[in-house]
Amino acid sequence: MEATGMTGGSTSGDQWERFPAAVREALTQHAAARVADVHDGISGSKGPWRPLRPVFLDRDHYAELGVVSQRLMRLVLEACRRRAGTVRELLEVLRVPAEDTPLLRHDDVLGDDLLVSARPDIVYSAGVPLFVEFNIDGAIGGTLHADLLARRFHQVCQDLDGEGTPVFSVPDSAVDARSAVIRSSLGLPEGARVVIPAFSKGTPPGLENAEAFIAWMAPMCESGRRHGLDTVACAMDDLSTDETGRLTFDGRPVDAVFRLFQGDQPPSPGLDALIRAVRDDRVGMHTDEAAWLLSDKTTLAWLWADAELLDAADRQLVETYVPWTALLSTPGVMDEELLAYAREHRAELVLKPTSGYGGSGVLLGPTVSDAEWEAGLAAAARASHPYIIQRFAEPDLIAMDFSHAETGAVERAEVPFVLGPFLFGGRATGVLVRHGVPAGGQVLNANHGARMSSVVLVDRPC
Repeated sequence: MEATGMTGGSTSGDQWERFPAAVREALTQHAAARVADVHDGISGSKGPWRPLRPVFLDRDHYAELGVVSQRLMRLVLEACRRRAGTVRELLEVLRVPAEDTPLLRHDDVLGDDLLVSARPDIVYSAGVPLFVEFNIDGAIGGTLHADLLARRFHQVCQDLDGEGTPVFSVPDSAVDARSAVIRSSLGLPEGARVVIPAFSKGTPPGLENAEAFIAWMAPMCESGRRHGLDTVACAMDDLSTDETGRLTFDGRPVDAVFRLFQGDQPPSPGLDALIRAVRDDRVGMHTDEAAWLLSDKTTLAWLWADAELLDAADRQLVETYVPWTALLSTPGVMDEELLAYAREHRAELVLKPTSGYGGSGVLLGPTVSDAEWEAGLAAAARASHPYIIQRFAEPDLIAMDFSHAETGAVERAEVPFVLGPFLFGGRATGVLVRHGVPAGGQVLNANHGARMSSVVLVDRPC
């Protein structure tokens, strides 16, 4: 595949500034009047600021993002296969502690089925979409946020339909696409029982309470039922195994588990039951925990390390869309040449642990002092897990109007943002957006104050 020279059709990918001023003003005013309806019941973000618009993507550009995402995901799997043939071998190469992955079946091969569910993190820099992380796993959040907010913002746009207004649409439902791929990838029959366990570690803001979390997942259960599956959400400790070793919930056998969590959850009887059933191949799971290993940020360093092994088109794809990434350290071993480079080029780099989520442990070189950077490098040298350094992608900013949930005040700010297009079964669907807020920082995670939002597609510009 050739690199497409893809840009967003604007300096940031967002089409907002291309709309006539009158259209922008009308949309902002209408959204301000509807803001409570648009954001009603949407959990997952901290803070009072609520955006008055989505990110607007050109439909052709959205399709190109899907094509590039699919190819890069395939290259990640191929990089892993050059180093390991089985899950056990990949676990060892990545230096992932076994206790972090209790649901793994170590003798499984690294098959194409690991690519069934993914969501890259894309930052625009000088108009170019850069894939700074690639989440390949079933436990990727935000599908419901993406669907709900896309539909609600689209309705705001449709309310103003008229001459001079762009033609808008929404991406295909990420929730429905995932339900379809759960059934097809696991070969589940009509009426198969699928459970979605609520979890405690890594929950989005506002969903820490198990009952609230289960209620939030109701639309996912409804989607599963539309696709012929008996899908229910439950507390983790409502799971058990019967005398045959099958996983059960509410006294009935479970055919498959829709896993939205990482395996490093607190020990519990329900988690123990799930581990037993998975290891004994007594229940299906979307997805195998082995898929999560492909999300390890080491794999992006491997793409760059293997550049000479790629054909010209794939090498250009990596060099164009993946910021330079290198493995700085593994437990007990520091690459001294890279360490010297990192010290000299702090303002150009990001320091990241290779595993984990939620922005934990990430250090942006341009935003910290030399002393803070040195402390981060020292922490990486002592850590029990590897670290990478990555070329810092100076994020393009988008102008966004926000409404304050408590005062109703409207404030405009230029904020960074991350796009996360969902790919299920290799097909691009909805898009999760995380963006900053007034006076916010650059680590764009909901637990750090960023807002979750979505994308509305522009089918025809003004």
